[in-house]
Amino acid sequence: MPKRWAQQVALLAAWLAAAALLGLVFGAPAWWLTAALLLYVAYTLRYIYLLDRMLDGSKRVAPFATRGLWAEILARVDKIKTKSRNRKKKFHRVLREIRESTGALRDGGVILNGDNEIVWFNPAATWLLGLDPRTDIGRRIDNLIRHPEFVSYLAEPGGEGITIPSPKIESTWLALQIIPYGRDQRIAIVRNVTREIKLERTRRDFVANASHELRSPLTVLSGYLDTLADDEDLPESWQVPISEMLRQSNRMTRILSDLMELMHLESAESDASHDFVDVCTMLSLMTREFDSATAEHPAVSLRLETDAALLGNETEVHSIFFNLVHNAMRFTPASGSVGVVWRADDQGAAFEVTDTGIGIPAEEIPRITERFYRVDPGRSRAMGGTGLGLAIVKHAVQRHNGVLEIASVEGEGSTFRCRFAPDRLVFRGGQAEAAV
Repeated sequence: MPKRWAQQVALLAAWLAAAALLGLVFGAPAWWLTAALLLYVAYTLRYIYLLDRMLDGSKRVAPFATRGLWAEILARVDKIKTKSRNRKKKFHRVLREIRESTGALRDGGVILNGDNEIVWFNPAATWLLGLDPRTDIGRRIDNLIRHPEFVSYLAEPGGEGITIPSPKIESTWLALQIIPYGRDQRIAIVRNVTREIKLERTRRDFVANASHELRSPLTVLSGYLDTLADDEDLPESWQVPISEMLRQSNRMTRILSDLMELMHLESAESDASHDFVDVCTMLSLMTREFDSATAEHPAVSLRLETDAALLGNETEVHSIFFNLVHNAMRFTPASGSVGVVWRADDQGAAFEVTDTGIGIPAEEIPRITERFYRVDPGRSRAMGGTGLGLAIVKHAVQRHNGVLEIASVEGEGSTFRCRFAPDRLVFRGGQAEAAV
């Protein structure tokens, strides 16, 4: 038992013993004990009343200057209340500073509870989303922002967020991301990205227009260079320069063609069409074409584990398959192998290309699908690559509601896998298994 409690019990025992002794001396000991207990109860109630006022009262109640257990309890309660008041002041000061700082931000911030009801938002959100602090606190945010993409994203937030038009400001685009925090709370970060989108559109228009304008002069140059290269009277000193110019001209033509295809994929606002694409036939013809293209190339094998067809854009699907197989062959030595697989299950279908080539460093994989990004620029240019193939693949797969997955080990090889959703598949005769 703590010392202070032992002292209190000893004091009570001494008090009762004194009352009993007086009762024996003056008679009626029971009355003396009762009176002593009543006095002790009154003493205790007095301090309970003080404690209650200290815990519940709005003003500070100074403990009586006394000794013993109750003085210590009241002093501890007073200390706890003082700390609590200090913490409350600090919390309000921090909250005020946060509100002042968030009020100065150009990005909007909206705090939501577990039911997607608005708890708080800063002035930028008022301007960007058209919220009113007098009426919109406590309302569901999807009742105020009814854009379909936002409603879907709100149900399953994640990733990098979405871009939607502002519900208040005309011709303004907003990037919105929802981040969970705390307990059943989320914060929506809203940023004005109108300038970035306009710059991106300007860039796309410039590239598309430049590519279109450059095709005609390049076609003329290539035609003359072809004629010169086939001229038997061409001086020997000119044969190597003409051949190199023709090679570079053809490479420029391929780059322009890939750029225009990429611009088309990036600027398309809707998903790819749902035309019937016979994947098995397409892959069979493609692998035969690659197998007979050159004498020195890695062995190409095709395994068809399903006869499923895709619903999509045939040109874009062919571009996906062609670029991945061609890319694998370019970076795989003649002694290596390239495996192509088409499979399907309840989760959808997968097109997979596995090679035994040079592989990709792990730190380079996240950037490998960027336009003109090369792991080894010198090697890629020497082999005739445009640096746009994987960027085209990524955008084409996304337009077919698919996902591109990349796994690689440097020096051992790579695997590129395109996954397609079940609603993009047509099964003609059940699962099949074949090898080509």
